[in-house]
Amino acid sequence: MDHRLLKYMQSVQEYAKALDTLSEKWNLLTMLGKMSNTGMDMVDTRAAFEALTAELLEKLGMEILKKTTSEMEAKAQVAVDIVIRNLFERTADIGFLATDDDIRSFIVQAHLGTTDDASRQLLRERRMALKNRFKEYVSKYSVYSNIILMDTRGNIVAQLDEHNPITSSCDPLIKEALSTSAEYVEVFRQTDLVPGADKALVYSYRVRRSSGEESDTIGVLSLVFRFEDEMEGIFKNLISENDWMEIMLLDSEGYVISCSDTTHIPLGIKMEKILDNGYKIIRFAGREYLAKTCATKGYQGFFGLGWYGHVMVPIDHAFDKAPHAYKSISEDILETVLKHSPLFSGELKMIPQKADQIQKELDVTVWNGNVHIANSKTNENSFSKSLLNEISNTGFQTKKVFEDSISNLNHTVLSAYLDDAQFNASLAIDIMDRNLYERANDCRWWALTFVFKEKLSQPELQRDDVFELEEILSYINNLYTVYTNLFLYDRTGTIVAVSKSSEHRFVGSKIEESWVRETLKITDTQRYSVSHFAKTPLYDNRPTYIYGAGITDTTNEESVGGIGVVFDSHPQFEAMLKDALPRDKNGEMIEGSFALFCDREKNIISSTSSEYRPGSRLNLDESYFAHENGNGSSGIVELDGDFYIMGLHTSNGYREYKKHDFYKNDLIAFIFVQIVKGDELPKVCAIDSGHIVCSYPKVQGMEETVDISTFYIGNKFFGVESYNIVNSLSHQNVTRIIGSDAIFLGVVGSKEGETIGVISLNELLGIQSAYDPQRDELIVLKSSYQNDTKFAIVISHIKDSPEIPLRSIKTYSGTLAGVSPLTKAVVIPDEGTSRGEMLSILDIDAIFRTLIKNQNKLSSL
Repeated sequence: MDHRLLKYMQSVQEYAKALDTLSEKWNLLTMLGKMSNTGMDMVDTRAAFEALTAELLEKLGMEILKKTTSEMEAKAQVAVDIVIRNLFERTADIGFLATDDDIRSFIVQAHLGTTDDASRQLLRERRMALKNRFKEYVSKYSVYSNIILMDTRGNIVAQLDEHNPITSSCDPLIKEALSTSAEYVEVFRQTDLVPGADKALVYSYRVRRSSGEESDTIGVLSLVFRFEDEMEGIFKNLISENDWMEIMLLDSEGYVISCSDTTHIPLGIKMEKILDNGYKIIRFAGREYLAKTCATKGYQGFFGLGWYGHVMVPIDHAFDKAPHAYKSISEDILETVLKHSPLFSGELKMIPQKADQIQKELDVTVWNGNVHIANSKTNENSFSKSLLNEISNTGFQTKKVFEDSISNLNHTVLSAYLDDAQFNASLAIDIMDRNLYERANDCRWWALTFVFKEKLSQPELQRDDVFELEEILSYINNLYTVYTNLFLYDRTGTIVAVSKSSEHRFVGSKIEESWVRETLKITDTQRYSVSHFAKTPLYDNRPTYIYGAGITDTTNEESVGGIGVVFDSHPQFEAMLKDALPRDKNGEMIEGSFALFCDREKNIISSTSSEYRPGSRLNLDESYFAHENGNGSSGIVELDGDFYIMGLHTSNGYREYKKHDFYKNDLIAFIFVQIVKGDELPKVCAIDSGHIVCSYPKVQGMEETVDISTFYIGNKFFGVESYNIVNSLSHQNVTRIIGSDAIFLGVVGSKEGETIGVISLNELLGIQSAYDPQRDELIVLKSSYQNDTKFAIVISHIKDSPEIPLRSIKTYSGTLAGVSPLTKAVVIPDEGTSRGEMLSILDIDAIFRTLIKNQNKLSSL
């Protein structure tokens, strides 16, 4: 990571400042500790604090950077891939339109020339008719700005744009289209076909006299794509308000061909392509930027002209985005995810563990210092206790800063996943809207085919008629492979022709569905119909959409039938969803992730998961299905006992489709990433949520006091007089000996070479927990019952060493669990204070005496 970036990360700088202040304080306390009589050595604690500080700030910076660069890469990839998907459809358009009979017949007539006024008038009328046909085409496929028809010499014989002054062209694409063996010619450059434009995206195809490769070529057809308009829409979807990102499209050489802000980055300037690294800091126009470039992944083998998506963001604004809002996520679920989700790396999970270990060691140091003071007789005790209190307070401040920064780190990671899920959902629904826009266009345009009009207007179809219709349908279907079948039906709704021989069984069948009845009423060439997403025999009894358009007679006045196109929804929708699923750094889909398309009634339209099949329902809260069009959200949800990050986005249509036409069918894309499995949840919920705070009585004046060292055994709160404690020990392996059991665990060795017996009170206290040297601690006590004999008891963790007024200690007698009198007194809080949990004082001599009497296991010590 380039450390220059850290200074632009506000949260990193805030934590660094707070930790620097604490570091200076630790240096002073370490020095004072050496001067006191506490016996404390803070060097190791300070070193651990400094090491963790460096690691924490580094990790926080890396995750903030990763979040930004991941967003940059995603947007760069989408910017190029979404347009490549669009242009793939254009390659089919030009191939089909070039075979249009009206285009062929007109260019043939234009070749013949005109010899008199009548023939010239006829040619003018035919040209006007063809121009109207071009208008019909662009009114449906609104991605085009012009359609140009040329003869083999480049003369313009017809075009849509009345304001285009060109009458002939010498562009090399004409020769290439006439001679190439490729199906189409694609160029993006300056061309005389679009005068006044620096560059234009044009698709061209040769026009033959008739069907078949042997037929002679008579002209060239060109479609001019509305490139700037398309990119403006793509950039608008990718850039949010107050976003500093600059998104560009680069050509194969790295020159900018489109940009989200051309006032800042002019077209035609060359950019360095950043392909191999996650990012690179570059200089542009006197300013430093993070930059990332992505090559297109292509679509169904189509890679276009080798363009790239490129994103830059000024480094001084690269990390400005506000963190994700978690209002909709409950604290319990959030804590569960942050602690137990496999999405968080082992390194990230180790940071809070290291922080806890530093705090634990600090608590032990302070605790042992208080024990040392309680057993010393010097005059420095007042200073030493003040020093220990200050060390303890500094420890709490340090812990708070660590907790906040670790929380920020975890939330940064989680925020990235939540943002990615919502972004991926918006990508999935955008791909769907764009795809279905094409389906609505296809059926309407094909319904205008003259042969369809002519044949369906006849009282009865002959075998040759059907053959001709099916030949055309088959040709179309071979070009447009997203359909399993195309079919024509007459004015009664009876299927008369199909595109595939395997579907011949439907010929003669009458379709009784409502969308067919609606289609037969349509005479407006701009309208279309769509079936409900439902099972149909036309799709092997699987659910899909069937798009339809009415076919009128040759006068365009009377409905004579319709065309239906069966969308191959299962693989097409599934491919869209899979393309939007989140992936790891190796490009593999994240395990446990899946995606869905649903309608507002919770019906599943498509799924990448076998557990959520199309036609079933998604049982989530109603609010997730009520977002306004074009809006989305993300959060954490429970599905069948498992927890997932979920991102969703509601459809908003594309261009006029579902925006400015009659059709309304709101769909929602959902992205799910599993974060906690259900069988892990009980363990999560069983975790102790924290110990109850104990309120100690306050010392008044010069009254007599005693130091009590406190600790937890399980979740039970105890203390002993500090003068009865020798010290505490951590990470001690207990050696079992003959007679060891659940109470007498065995022995440990001391630094002085002594053998010390170890006792666990867990069984006597009803605590089901075995000793764990990595988790539990030992405190070494001395019993006056037998010449200050030392023994150790197992505790969960130490707490503090308060000074307690003797007046507040109330002794009592009794037994616990019917075994032995483990405690001898309780500390009574002051009147008017919150009592919290009562502090019970263990009777060390009684515990030791009872164990010797009943078990006789320490006599050898």
